[in-house]
Amino acid sequence: MLSWIEPDSRIEENVMKKNNVLVNNRDFQKVYRRGKYASTAFLVVYSLKNNTEATKYGITTSKKVGNSVKRNRMRRLIKENIRELYNQLNKGFDIVIVARKTESSANKEIIGKELRYLFYKLGLLDRES
Repeated sequence: MLSWIEPDSRIEENVMKKNNVLVNNRDFQKVYRRGKYASTAFLVVYSLKNNTEATKYGITTSKKVGNSVKRNRMRRLIKENIRELYNQLNKGFDIVIVARKTESSANKEIIGKELRYLFYKLGLLDRES
C-alpha cells in the first residue's frame, strides 16, 4: 500500500513555478540589452530590474559548452543552485544565466560558489541573508 509522502519542507513552492521563468526571446533580449552583467570562468549573469515583486530567471547554454548531455547537466546544476538561493535573492529582477563552458571538474559546489559571487557582485543577494 502506498502512503502519502510529505513534500520536502526546504523546497520553496514558488521557486519552480512557470511564471518565475523567462521563456520569451524578447524577455532575454531586453535583459541582454539593458541589464548589467558580471562573469566568471563558467558563467555570465545578466540582471535587469523588472518593476514587479517577482524575480524571474532564465538559463541558456551554447553549443560551446559541449554536447546535449553536458549542456543539460549544466542547466540542472544551475537550476539546483537557483532553487537553494532563490529566497535570498532581492525581489523584482529578471536574471539570465549563460553557461560559458564546462569541464569535468564542474560540480554543484563550484557552480554554486560562482553564482553566489556573481549575484553578490550584481547586488542581487539580500544583505540580511
